[in-house]
Amino acid sequence: MTLFLARGAVIRATQDTSSWPLIDPLPSYGRGRELPGKRYISLIHGNGLQDVFITGENGTIDGQGSVWWDMWKKGTLPFTRPHLLELMDSSNAIVSNLVFQDSPFWNIHPVYCSNVLIRNLTILAPHDSPNTDGIDPDSSSNVCIEDCNISTGDDLIAIKSGWDEYGIAYGRPSSGITIRRITGSSPFAGFSVGSETSGGVEDVLAEHLNFYSSGFGVHIKTNSGRGGFIRNITVSDVILDNVRYGLRIAGDVGGHPDERNLVLSITGI
Repeated sequence: MTLFLARGAVIRATQDTSSWPLIDPLPSYGRGRELPGKRYISLIHGNGLQDVFITGENGTIDGQGSVWWDMWKKGTLPFTRPHLLELMDSSNAIVSNLVFQDSPFWNIHPVYCSNVLIRNLTILAPHDSPNTDGIDPDSSSNVCIEDCNISTGDDLIAIKSGWDEYGIAYGRPSSGITIRRITGSSPFAGFSVGSETSGGVEDVLAEHLNFYSSGFGVHIKTNSGRGGFIRNITVSDVILDNVRYGLRIAGDVGGHPDERNLVLSITGI
């Protein structure tokens, strides 16, 4: 499957939130990430695909997310907000040479995927836009993210692997992930692991990163009861400018509704 956006082309999401279909929650989350029940489908959504190419000549995918951000701030969201792009249970995917802007929620979310290359993207959202993560590989393996410029309202890149008891039961880690030559700014983290790590995160290399005007350079975050593991994470060649904290490893991030006695293991950082 190929989606190609020529120079000047724009895919623009509707701001009529009632026209967005609902889909089931991910099995490794058990519910919508923000609210119980279903979630809105992503603007571009694929499930069970092979040999996927989403690319172009720097065409734009515009989520027009302000209506969703306002609903979140007012507490009027009925369901979890949509991503701009979500690929599920897919393999051999390339996402490249595009601009993603103003996502309602996380921008790019490969989940249960393998062999994914994400490169040469510009991802933009205002710094006060809630939860507009740039790229969030989730319970996925053999992922490479490189040569991207990202400025959003939340973590620029966040590796995840499911949430609490559902992520533990699903049991699919994120592994074999390479992140390199990423530049950007966020009120939160440039590069993070977590806080949803219940399936485990391992064998990650992040290098040649350049973050400015941000909250954290590198943030490894979880919470008591998450379960899972974080191991073999290597970060090198990081340039930080006007960043509040260079590195933070925290065990008190994110709410936890389930079993608080589960212990997460962190090794090889």
